[in-house]
Amino acid sequence: MNEVILHLDKGHPIDIHCDGEPTRPVSAFLLLANVPADPPGAVLLTFGNLSFIGNLLMTFYQRSVNEHPEMAWVIEQVARGIVAFSDNARKDWPTDANAGNA
Repeated sequence: MNEVILHLDKGHPIDIHCDGEPTRPVSAFLLLANVPADPPGAVLLTFGNLSFIGNLLMTFYQRSVNEHPEMAWVIEQVARGIVAFSDNARKDWPTDANAGNA
């Protein structure tokens, strides 16, 4: 694949076209790009609602389990890291334990 073209309409994805393949409709897309610079960085570009992006990530994982187990393992490690990070971050959040006791 040499080129991918995504068509948007007012910030909403419409379709995708890859080298010599028919155009296909798109409801969401997620682009992750590594930027080898000094300092290194990344580009994250998403279009679509949260549910569509979540489904996209889940489908990517499910396909990886059968087609690329190594990729599935990496995704699992990232997911575990996200859960650990969020559990730690939420420990300082307010709770509803004292609601109504003002």
